[in-house]
Parts: sequence; structure tokens; C-alpha cells
Amino acid sequence: MPNLYLNTYAPLVATAAGREASDSLGLPPFIDGSIRREPDLEHSRPSISCLCRGSMFAPRLKPGDVVIYLTKKARHRRGERHWRMTAVLRVARLFDSHPEAAAWYVGEGLPVPSNCMVDGNPPNPLSHSHRKNRHKHLPEETFLRRWDADYRYRSRKNGRFVVCDRLWADLDWTAVVVQEDDLHLVFGKVPGTRNPGAHAITHLRPLLAQLGVDAPPSCP
Repeated sequence: MPNLYLNTYAPLVATAAGREASDSLGLPPFIDGSIRREPDLEHSRPSISCLCRGSMFAPRLKPGDVVIYLTKKARHRRGERHWRMTAVLRVARLFDSHPEAAAWYVGEGLPVPSNCMVDGNPPNPLSHSHRKNRHKHLPEETFLRRWDADYRYRSRKNGRFVVCDRLWADLDWTAVVVQEDDLHLVFGKVPGTRNPGAHAITHLRPLLAQLGVDAPPSCP
């Protein structure tokens, strides 16, 4: 039986720099804000790797599992702090390394996702990020290089790479608002998302209904 997971990430608009990037460059506000989109929700076949949580999440996923992505809780142009639901992904394929995953994408005629750490796939420029990283005090070129080097190290240490089907996504300001009451009504609590626990897949349709989202035809 597949599992359901709720995962959070820091979107581009999590910082003033990211909000400026979204406004000036026309970038969707709720894409991941790092130089390596983790996850790469803009891709037609989004991917989840170990760049962010190391061995705590991606290695636990199996085909058929569904991952709901929420932005980290913030005001997001509203008075009260809330989450935005931005994507519903279903795990389709597992690879043990980034090069294996890159070869599959190329074989399918698809671009290699941003979070795939292989030669010839550079990071996004700092100007396209939220700049929220421990190296931000360094000169621009060094900042970018060290931020990317951290990701490269993590990809070598934990190579699992998860290719997903995108069942539903909205990365714009129209993304669904999620409140604590919504989660309490479906799960009986606010589930942890930093190290996401597994939930019964039977919670998926009630959650989408609570949020006013029509379940995709392929939804479990």
C-alpha cells in the first residue's frame, strides 16, 4: 500500500531578495528558492533528491507513494501565517545516483532537472534564488560556488534520486491556502513536515476535498 507524505520547502518569496527576483524576472513565486530547485516542481517530471534532507526522506520513498508539497508557513501576502499547497507528486521511478537519473531524462528527451548534480547542469544564478544560505556573507562568485559544492557533496553521500509524476501543481499566487484547521480536520493534528512521517493514502482525497481541489483522474 502506498503512503502519503506532507513535505515543506522554502519558496523563492521566502525572502525580500526572492520576492524581488520573482517580481523583476517573472519567476513563479512558489518555486523552490535555492540555486538547485529541490524539488524541481517546474519540471514536467519533477524530482526529489537528498540535497535538502539527506537520508531522512528521499530514500524512504517507493513507487506509488504520494508527496504533497507545502511552502513553509509564512504570511505570503496575507495577514495570517499559513501554508500554500503547490504540488501533488506520485513517485514513479527510483535511481541510485544522479548520473543514472540524468541518463534516463536524456533518454526520454527531457531536460535534466535543476536538482540533478551532473556535469553540464549548472546551478541557477544567485539572482534567481532567495539567497538564504550560510555562505551569503561571501562575495557573489564564492557564495554560489560554495552553495553548489555543499549540494554536490550531499549528492555523492546520498545518491538516491526520485522521479515523480506531477498529478497537480500551482506555483503562482493562486496556490491553495492551507490553515491548521484544514490539517486537523483530515489528520487530527498538524503533521510534522521537517522529517515527514508516512500517512495512509486514504487521507489524500479528503485533504484535497477539504482544500477545494478536484482530485486528478490518476489520483489514488
